[in-house]
Amino acid sequence: MPSARVAVFNDTHGWHSAQLTEALADLNIETVLIDLAECRIDTRSPTGMGIPQFETTLPDAVLVRGIAPGSLEQITLRMDVLHTLAELGVPVLNPAHAIELTVDKARTSLRLHLANIPSPHTWACESREQALQIAREEFAKGFSLVVKPLFGCQGKGIQLLEELAQLDNLSVVGEAYYLQHYVAPTQTSCWQDWRLMVVNGEVIAAMTRRSNHWITNFAQGASCFASTVTHEMAQLAIRATAAVEAPYAGVDLIQDPQGQFSVLEVNSVPAWKGLYQATGIDIAARLASMVASHIQQTRQVSLPEHAS
Repeated sequence: MPSARVAVFNDTHGWHSAQLTEALADLNIETVLIDLAECRIDTRSPTGMGIPQFETTLPDAVLVRGIAPGSLEQITLRMDVLHTLAELGVPVLNPAHAIELTVDKARTSLRLHLANIPSPHTWACESREQALQIAREEFAKGFSLVVKPLFGCQGKGIQLLEELAQLDNLSVVGEAYYLQHYVAPTQTSCWQDWRLMVVNGEVIAAMTRRSNHWITNFAQGASCFASTVTHEMAQLAIRATAAVEAPYAGVDLIQDPQGQFSVLEVNSVPAWKGLYQATGIDIAARLASMVASHIQQTRQVSLPEHAS
């Protein structure tokens, strides 16, 4: 009989879910694969929740592997489920508030800035005129800009602006502009950045992503290599993870031509297939151990209540 039952939320369960299922099974924990969109608020239930395969109880923990795109109302309901589970004492990894702080690139940039963590200068606005004015001013200073969707991942939908003529074709997603200083490569025509996986305040794996194109995401075809990291790099990643209040995260670092590192992005629902292939490190096992630790801590806290 399993010692615990853990819900893994994703809209499409594939390699990552299989890795987690195996790693949790090694700890005698049963994995239940669920689409978050199938969960519901149900006030007929004592918990107020309706979780598939948890009709009369709640999961011992939840691991969020993905949240499908949807309308504002759909996403709000899914986040309501995560918030409510946490309020009911279920460990949710990563917590809803950490996901909210990282899925929105503007919120991430603000958190990094307020924590004094180096990151490329960033602007976010709704006005096209403001965005164009920012671009003109930064071009005049000799900077290029990257335009990204406020919500997005895997390098999709991003643009590099290097001259005024490109402003006529400046596009926007969702009526919001997110602009960031472009960080030039340290070597001509060789773009690279670093992905560091942080779990419980420790960098457990790292890789270099290298490409002959300025977009260096693994999903966009970049080559990945196991990498050692300096103390400075590790501390940046750990501080960035703490800034978004996430127990674990994938943190992307970049180095400018002057040798300074900064944080590009923090991902609270990170994929790790490329990192696993590059390093051979069993990241799923480390995540499973983190989940088991949270379950144990929750049970220890609740013991006095049961005893009374």
